[in-house]
Amino acid sequence: MDLKRIDNLWRFLSIKNNLHLKHLVGDNVMYVIGKGSQKMTHSFNPRFLTDSTLTLEDVHFQSKLIYKQYNAPKKRFGIKQPPISPVSSVVFFPKELLKLSLKYDLNVLKDRHDRYAISISPFNPKNIYDILNAVNVMSKSLWIKNFFAEGIRN
Repeated sequence: MDLKRIDNLWRFLSIKNNLHLKHLVGDNVMYVIGKGSQKMTHSFNPRFLTDSTLTLEDVHFQSKLIYKQYNAPKKRFGIKQPPISPVSSVVFFPKELLKLSLKYDLNVLKDRHDRYAISISPFNPKNIYDILNAVNVMSKSLWIKNFFAEGIRN
C-alpha cells in the first residue's frame, strides 16, 4: 500500500508542476524529476521503505570533484553522537538547511565548481506536505527558487 501511495504522490506533483517524471524499477525504485538546473531523485528499497534517500543536486554536479562535505545525523534515542569540535564545524551552506537535520540525516556536498548536492534520509513521505516542505526548503535556500509550486498546498 505504501508503494502505491508514494507513486501517486510523485505522479501528482509532476503533473501539477508540468514536469517530466522518470520512474525506474530494479532492486531499488527510483523517481527522477528535473527542473532547470536542478535534479531531484528519490530512491528506496521497496522491501525496506526506511532505506530511502531524497537527493536534490545541480545537473552538472561532479561527484568525483567533491571539495567540501557536511554530515549531520539525526539524533536517535540510545545512540551517542560523537562530539563535534567548533573548529571543524564550519558550515558552508545556508543555516536554514540545518532544520532538516532534526528530522532526517543530512548530507551536503559541494564540488570544486561551487555546485551542491543535498541528500536526506530516511525519506518516507506520508503526504504531499512532507515532500513540499523538504524539497522546497532545500531548493529555496541554495538555488533561491522553489522546486515545486506553492499553490498546490491549497
